[in-house]
Amino acid sequence: MIDLKNVDGHFYPPFHGEWGGFAEELFHYTSRYYVATEAFLRHLSQDHDFVMSGYRAALLSEAQRELMAVVLACRPDRDSASAAVSIVGAVIRQDDRIERDLIERLRERLAAVDPLTSLAEHTHHVEHPPPPGVAPLDPFLAIAERLQLPVAVRERHVEVSLHTLAEHLDSPNSALRTNLHNAVLQLHAGGYVLRNHPHLTHSEAQTIGDEGAV
Repeated sequence: MIDLKNVDGHFYPPFHGEWGGFAEELFHYTSRYYVATEAFLRHLSQDHDFVMSGYRAALLSEAQRELMAVVLACRPDRDSASAAVSIVGAVIRQDDRIERDLIERLRERLAAVDPLTSLAEHTHHVEHPPPPGVAPLDPFLAIAERLQLPVAVRERHVEVSLHTLAEHLDSPNSALRTNLHNAVLQLHAGGYVLRNHPHLTHSEAQTIGDEGAV
């Protein structure tokens, strides 16, 4: 049985683990740190013109919220990211219509999940998992170290400047974009949450990090 989410009396499938905190930005609230979510979707959908400026999750119509829930229950890939981009664009345009064929394709994806397996178990699949023996944190911390990007890990939160992270997710270096994107997915699948920490320094990261820091 799928463990549905109850939000204000409406029931939705649980979010796929690899969306991490980006799901919260898209479905529940949109903070001023949305730039990392924007860069993540831009890379995943391959829509280089995508912007989230003007989007607020609170402005989703009931039909759009239902569709966004279906999108976020699917593993993040080009199709689901493109669907999220489409919904965000409609909200910005104040257009409450939805693409019916889009929601049906995504519903078919969810229906393909083994009904005897909980969606919560299904959602922790990672398309590009780290090699055996490599912790979910390691790829992200290794890239951060090469980029001289301060990061502190404490209480399952990965604290980093999300604005700086977004800049690297938009890097002209395609290999860096892809590797960083996959490292973020592995973080999310490992149960870690990205949290904005503006002006974090390497010294401070070493002081406050209880699980890792660079």
